[in-house]
Amino acid sequence: MKKIFQSFLHGANIALLGLALGSCGDFLEITPRDMVTEDNFWDEKTDVDQMVTGCYTAMQSNDFISRCIIWGDMRGPDIDGASNASEFDDLYQALVNNLMPSNQFTDWSSFYYVINKCNNIIHMAPEVHEKDPSYRQSDLQATIAEMTALRSLCYWYLIRAFDAVPFSRESVQQEDEVLRLAPSSFDVVLNELISDLESVKSSALDHYASTSSNDTELGTFNSNCNRITRSAINAMLCDMYLWRGDYDKVIACADEILAVKKGDYERNHSHTMMSGSYVPEVVSASSGNFTTYLYKNTQSEGNNVFNAIFGVGNSFESIFELSFNSTNKSSAYISSYALANLYGTGNADDKYGPVNKGAGYLEPMGAIVAEAQGTTGKWEVFRGFSDTRYYCSLMADDSYTEGTIRKGVASVFQITQSGNKYINTETTTGMAPFVLPTSMNRNWIFYRLTDVMLMKAEAYLMKSTAEVNDANKALWASAYDLIEVVANRSVTTTAQQLKSTDAAASDRAKLQALLRNERRAELMFEGKSWFDMIRYAKQAGGDISGFKDVPAKCGSRGSSNPFPSWAHLFWPYNKQEVKKNPNLTQKSIYNKDTEDFSINN
Repeated sequence: MKKIFQSFLHGANIALLGLALGSCGDFLEITPRDMVTEDNFWDEKTDVDQMVTGCYTAMQSNDFISRCIIWGDMRGPDIDGASNASEFDDLYQALVNNLMPSNQFTDWSSFYYVINKCNNIIHMAPEVHEKDPSYRQSDLQATIAEMTALRSLCYWYLIRAFDAVPFSRESVQQEDEVLRLAPSSFDVVLNELISDLESVKSSALDHYASTSSNDTELGTFNSNCNRITRSAINAMLCDMYLWRGDYDKVIACADEILAVKKGDYERNHSHTMMSGSYVPEVVSASSGNFTTYLYKNTQSEGNNVFNAIFGVGNSFESIFELSFNSTNKSSAYISSYALANLYGTGNADDKYGPVNKGAGYLEPMGAIVAEAQGTTGKWEVFRGFSDTRYYCSLMADDSYTEGTIRKGVASVFQITQSGNKYINTETTTGMAPFVLPTSMNRNWIFYRLTDVMLMKAEAYLMKSTAEVNDANKALWASAYDLIEVVANRSVTTTAQQLKSTDAAASDRAKLQALLRNERRAELMFEGKSWFDMIRYAKQAGGDISGFKDVPAKCGSRGSSNPFPSWAHLFWPYNKQEVKKNPNLTQKSIYNKDTEDFSINN
């Protein structure tokens, strides 16, 4: 069995070298390369464990991670195309909003491949339980919970990117099996995902057993964040309930996560990571009504949060992230080629593609880079010169006219304070320098603690109305406490921190604007901004007027209003999928005869 698994991993690593899949097959027409035969493979617990590992490996593929970025963030207000973006035509066309059914980023097969793997394991694991006494009933239930969650996460990305998608829990196990299904609506799939997750949540593990591989080889603190836990399922449910409008359930799921983190802190607060002393602290709202545990920056150490969460990785605050970290051993590991290609590496070589050579195809939007321009500054997203989230998200040139994305790329962030701003620690000018790894091994984070806290704050606000009364003021105060804690742990001067006496604290509309800005600042370049905008429009009854303010990409708007309808917020179905699946009908705005059709025609 070991040889079979090693062969699969080797094939997966080779597959990562291309930026996108070469072709698109029928929906779920997936050759089960990892299926040996039912007679000689599905016999014992280790067989199941190997297949579970294969699901995570498949999610680490270039195709999968690049779509998390492109579907979730690229069309939003924070990311623009870099000067070399035009050399990658499909990416460039998407940036300028020429979405075509032939675009390679309409290819969803890397997500359906993981879905089918999860379905296979859910289907076959009960047979292993019958054969192998060491694979206990609790093990079986935990496996089903883990695979149900990974499958749900894949569908969650798909419906937010495409709106309606084919949905199935059936397992494709033979090469000639094909499921040609009609798409199910966003709301139908969302309800099914919530039902699935709620049905397995109690069977998921809170923590996995610590091993020397987790703690010694990787040198990390929270190794549990690299697999689905009950907290990961709760984070997904927070997200999904927020979209569905079940705000009490958002709050309940968030509270479960906060309780687990409290226990983790109490057990492990004295633990220091092998590569530094990044230890969470008790952090409280100024009102005294909310306390949690987070990393915190100071004026003299403005880099703690970045280095713990994004540098070392697998941090205390992480809930679920895919680990690309090297073990510093001779054995092969998977590199994060998607982040290398899209965000850049800083290394001027051909390692990550013939065009990239250290420069990413994507860069920060110019208006964000220019926030710190001059000595007074004009801050609309970040809170000011002492908001370290600005410096850890991007690196700007001295004139603040160009920037590069460093979150998801750099391994160490180095800044010191000078007056009211941070400067380069190596010279006396410029922006914060970053240590760039020789190998792309930064993790991809799906959910972390401050994301959940801001979702909980959003739920409090959505439960309230604009009327000034005691009930609403209590909800606003609860939301404000969460927002304040998230913002202030990264803002190192008192003058630029949030305070409970601020006018926004007692005004619902101002609080909502504050919340959205804080989510944008906190989670920039983490694959959230476009999906957040769609959710805000959904909460407003489908009002998409805010999308007209999304900045033009690559200097080209393409049309005066690229988002004239709700349907324009979502991707077309891939041309080949529509051609091969008679039950998959192209969306009307993309349903043209000419192959070069785009929504701007």
